[in-house]
Amino acid sequence: MPDSTLSLHTRAVLETDRVRSLVDLVLSQDPKQRRCIFVQLLSSLMMGLSVAAMAVAARYGLADPRQVGVLGALCALASLTFFTVLRSGRNQRYRDPTLALPQTIVAQSLIAIGYAIGGPFHAVGLLMLSLVMVFGMFSMRANAARIACLYTVVLLGLVMAWRVKTDPRHFSAHIELIYFMFLATTLPAISGLSGQLMTMRQRLKKQKVALEEALERIRDMATRDELTSLPNRRCMMTQMQEHALRRARGGLPFYIGMIDLDHFKAINDTHGHAVGDDVLRAFGAQAKAALRTTDLIGRWGGEEFLLVLPETRAGAPAHAVARLRAQLRAAAVSNAAPHLRIGFSCGLTSYVEGEPIDQAIDRADRALYQAKSDGRDRTVVL
Repeated sequence: MPDSTLSLHTRAVLETDRVRSLVDLVLSQDPKQRRCIFVQLLSSLMMGLSVAAMAVAARYGLADPRQVGVLGALCALASLTFFTVLRSGRNQRYRDPTLALPQTIVAQSLIAIGYAIGGPFHAVGLLMLSLVMVFGMFSMRANAARIACLYTVVLLGLVMAWRVKTDPRHFSAHIELIYFMFLATTLPAISGLSGQLMTMRQRLKKQKVALEEALERIRDMATRDELTSLPNRRCMMTQMQEHALRRARGGLPFYIGMIDLDHFKAINDTHGHAVGDDVLRAFGAQAKAALRTTDLIGRWGGEEFLLVLPETRAGAPAHAVARLRAQLRAAAVSNAAPHLRIGFSCGLTSYVEGEPIDQAIDRADRALYQAKSDGRDRTVVL
């Protein structure tokens, strides 16, 4: 790549990083906080545009410039206050971290002020009131939406009555009554929709949680043996493939062991399959307790288990198996047969770099059969 092209690419990457850093600085890196702050900034932008429109009206003599200036200052103060609270994270202390209700109450109050000083174009404020309620639909709970609706209707009713008396030229009683009827029917409808929307969101959230839990159970069932809670055959094959790849990239050696519980068929025939299940569960529990956190053991099938001992020094694999054997021999494995003790035979082999996993497993299996032929309850290393 030419130096000039590389320089342009580097400059573009740096500019992208700067923009991303600036966005993180303003919106924070927390996804939930980002959404809250983004909505707050968007509402502040709408409020600013509304004040700008009133400033244009004041320039043409349709509104009092001083009143518009005071309204603009109040809007800026409200926007800055909510942004500071959201960006600092203090909003997370409250039950509703979006602060949807207080933001709606403040916004409706400011719009009511704009309605009062709007003169001949004051009816535009009705649209803004409805728009604020629509914004609140996506974050307010049903009770909060009803409170905001009641507050807005009462506040605007008082403002209308006051302006009909003080400025009848711009606020006709008949027209204001029509406006109030429009407001008193539209806002409750929006409030009702807000409640339904929040109910739907809560239902979807519960369904999402239930779906995630179901997927986790399915994932666990696909990789874990239900009886012993150990990884199953499929999971162990995946783990061994990953160990083989790490070994090919210069990782440390690892050993593969095949374990078979001694005289398991006789246990089933003598004590029943329920005790046999207890034995399998007890072996799984003791194996997890005796082996290191880096070791892996899974149920291979029936009473056979596969052992993977990664990053092990020479001679140590047999020591780990001996520790497991001693711990298992001292443990009670079933309440139904309190005196029953079990042992196991084990075949161990070192994985040879580059060989197929099946070949290493077959070698461990041959070592296991040799251990069983030599009298069981022992470990053979090939």
